[in-house]
Amino acid sequence: MRVLMTSPREKRIGREAAEWVVKFDGVAFDARDVRAFRRWLAKSEEHRAAFQLASRTWHKLDLLARLEAFDLPANDDAPMISRRALAAGAGVLAVGIGSYVALSGSDAEAFETGIGERREIALADGTRVLLNASSRIEARIRENRREARVTAGEALFAIAESGAGVFSITTPSGEIEAASGQILVKLLPEGARVALLSDGARASRRTWLGGSPPVAAGASSEIVFGETVEVGAVSADQLERRLSWRDGMLAFDDTPLSEAVADVTRQSGVRFTFADPALADLRVGGLVRADDLDAFLTLLNNNLAVRSERRDGEIVLSSTATL
Repeated sequence: MRVLMTSPREKRIGREAAEWVVKFDGVAFDARDVRAFRRWLAKSEEHRAAFQLASRTWHKLDLLARLEAFDLPANDDAPMISRRALAAGAGVLAVGIGSYVALSGSDAEAFETGIGERREIALADGTRVLLNASSRIEARIRENRREARVTAGEALFAIAESGAGVFSITTPSGEIEAASGQILVKLLPEGARVALLSDGARASRRTWLGGSPPVAAGASSEIVFGETVEVGAVSADQLERRLSWRDGMLAFDDTPLSEAVADVTRQSGVRFTFADPALADLRVGGLVRADDLDAFLTLLNNNLAVRSERRDGEIVLSSTATL
């Protein structure tokens, strides 16, 4: 793929455009997401151009038209695109997006779950995948290559050994390659986390200029994709808590509140808003049933002094310390 030199601003717009495409390619979005998207789209013609090109790269040629037809008030409409802006967007999206959208061909299979749903699937090579609630993967199994892409939520892979070699699992933030073993992949509000339950694997971070050099990780370790690739040991007890959703439970283990509310949203469909953005970084611990929203809200109030208020179809979280 040809790489064009772009400014930091163009790279940022391209990354944001790709993130919107990934979101609308899944199932977990609603009218509020579309409104937020239209506000982003209206900021400049470059935004619209970048999204249009990202949609084409994603093999979703009608995605922008479908979103513009979404039944929202007229004042959410965005301006029409210009030829100059489209050319600018082409330069933005030419950097780094190609590898992540590679599974969009006709031979890729897509699997997904709804709110509160869990589903186990079997791939052609014998690999089994357990999907958490509101999750989505795409997989393509060939004689000489095995690959999957996690586009939403969380998935537990039990990779079967095969003459086809390693199994590649990609996320928007990074990629894992393993020949066999159990791998838990979770998309975070920012980045992704991968737990290696048995065998080792290689991890590399994705950037808009390509991939970083691979990092080796052994069994019983955890990989976090963020600004860098971080590898650390994880105990058997921690891994068990990471997998508590298989039994209909949510275990928070010094978990950022932004991640915890995302977990609850996938299980309940309830959306959360932070009255103060700083609340997203608070850490929470505890165990609740995945379908017990009230227990989660009580946990936040008792452990973090965070108050919840139902407003306009969502739950607004605020700190009682500031009241």
